Amino acid sequence: MEEQYLATVAKHAKGKPGQRGCDSIAELFARSIEMMEQTHDEIIDVLGDLFQGSITYGENGQFFTPSPIARMMGQMTVGDLSDEARGEKKSVYDPACGSGRMLLGVAEQCPHWLFVGKDTDLRCVRLTSLNLALRNLYGYVIHGNSLTNEEWLVYRTGFNGHGVIQELKIEECPPAVQQAAVQSQPEPVADESEQLPQPTTVSTEADDLSTPQAPITSEQQPSKPKGQLRLF
Repeated sequence: MEEQYLATVAKHAKGKPGQRGCDSIAELFARSIEMMEQTHDEIIDVLGDLFQGSITYGENGQFFTPSPIARMMGQMTVGDLSDEARGEKKSVYDPACGSGRMLLGVAEQCPHWLFVGKDTDLRCVRLTSLNLALRNLYGYVIHGNSLTNEEWLVYRTGFNGHGVIQELKIEECPPAVQQAAVQSQPEPVADESEQLPQPTTVSTEADDLSTPQAPITSEQQPSKPKGQLRLF
């Protein structure tokens, strides 16, 4: 993702220093980080608020779960766990992560867990990756469709000696992440009743993630999105 950021900045590098478009990008990024650092007690989704209010304007229903609700659901997800269980290395998976607010809600309670998210909007995938990476949270964010079990790319977050955000192939991910981003298409079924996605789930083992299953017929399978507006 660092290369994509630099490529975007290069398009706005004309003009005098301090008056170039890339200077505004750098200033916006710095102020966003400053706002995050001012919220020590709570994890505030500054990037998600900016994305909703200044970029999508509700485009395609892009209204994220309010942070207080995401925080409450995070507390409910881990609230019944003992202190010993919380201290273990577990994984949490959100099949429709948006900007990662549900994952951040759990991270307030257990920042050492492994966070896995998936979304069909590439911009949201990158927002979640940034939200995790800027807080030094380790995880994998998948660009794919949880209902059709499709995946197109994966971002790994957390410093590993090479950077804080790294694009990977699905084959390079741990088995748990490969299971969450399973490539095989579901078998058609005779029952055409509507299949609903499962809520955010917590795995009891770091390498044991469950994937929501939503069988559909071949005629209903969407194609890979084209012309997706990129965040960077």
